[in-house]
Amino acid sequence: MQIIIDNSESLKSLYNLVENDQKQFLNNFKDEETILEIKLSEINELKMILNAQELDKEIDIYNELLNNFNFRVEKFNIHYDNQINIHKNIIINKIVDLLKEYSLENNVDLILDANNYILSNNSINITDFITTKLNEIIIESNFEKYK
Repeated sequence: MQIIIDNSESLKSLYNLVENDQKQFLNNFKDEETILEIKLSEINELKMILNAQELDKEIDIYNELLNNFNFRVEKFNIHYDNQINIHKNIIINKIVDLLKEYSLENNVDLILDANNYILSNNSINITDFITTKLNEIIIESNFEKYK
């Protein structure tokens, strides 16, 4: 099942959409990360100059910026993980439909994946067949761009 999902043209296409959508945000995150690194360096230099109270203020400001940055990165990652999982579930449903169709057409009562069989013969491996059929289906993607 996983091989079929991974070889799905639909999923590959989604990965391209995700990658293109992420580019701008990843560049912005890198810029912000650079600013945070500079801010941390400044704090380390200020350790010798500022008193403890002023240094704590600078550290608090840095920590707030860092927490905010980490929150946005996590939200960004969760968004794309959700989009990919939604699409994978659609693919799984299509695969199940294809397996049902194959089962009916070939009088097969039981279909197992590679993790659930005891003994098998390659002549009954339908992975390539299902992959081909799946790639013939146009799977609509409701991909949501990150905001």
